[in-house]
Amino acid sequence: MPPANVAQNWEWIWPNTGLACLVLARIAGVCWTAPGLTTNGLGWQYRLGLSGLLGMLIVPLVAPTIAVPSSPTSVAWAVLSEVLTGALLGWSGALILAGVRQAGDIVSAQAGLSTSSLFDPDTGDESTPLGHFYGLFALAIFLTLDGPIILVRALIRSYRDVPPGEALILAESATRLFEQLGRSLELALRAAAPAAIALVLVGLLLAWLARTAPMLPFAALGLSIRSILGITLIGLGLAVIAVTIAHDWRMLPWWN
Repeated sequence: MPPANVAQNWEWIWPNTGLACLVLARIAGVCWTAPGLTTNGLGWQYRLGLSGLLGMLIVPLVAPTIAVPSSPTSVAWAVLSEVLTGALLGWSGALILAGVRQAGDIVSAQAGLSTSSLFDPDTGDESTPLGHFYGLFALAIFLTLDGPIILVRALIRSYRDVPPGEALILAESATRLFEQLGRSLELALRAAAPAAIALVLVGLLLAWLARTAPMLPFAALGLSIRSILGITLIGLGLAVIAVTIAHDWRMLPWWN
């Protein structure tokens, strides 16, 4: 092949290859951390396949806005930056699920249900059945609100807001990250507070009754009473919890 043709082909191959790598890197970061995709039951093959499928759809949409670096070293650093960008985008949503699961664990501890822990495939750690249920409930609300579609739209917009290869370690990025961590902890407390406070008061009442009337078996029945009351409060408060979770989903920076 003549040298002129080789140079001409390289001028076409390099920008398109670099463009595909940059787009797929950010998409892969999202697919590894997005809500519902962090479970250990989904292998890396599934995540890569999903990344490739989304890449075929997104590359034509964002190609005009992306400038591919000229050197392989610059492209490699840009790919690492893109993976981090996508991972942070997906992780911001995964923090909502983590906060809701923590709320379930708090209520479960107050209701005396925390002794029956089980392996949670979503986190790879042990979790209470109630915490696992809260996590699935939050994920169901995410799907009901068209969360995956909104996340893909946010991913496409992110190429305009955060150009590929741009440094992410900025004061604004760190501030938003810590704000989202704080919101996750706040969500855990708000979702657990009604049932947990009621169960604490019931526990204090049972302790007072057991002390004032030691002949009555309040101490022996305390765990059963708290468990039954906890399950009742959880069932009655699901609507409030659903509104709370939906509000926090809509409060995500990319949810619009």
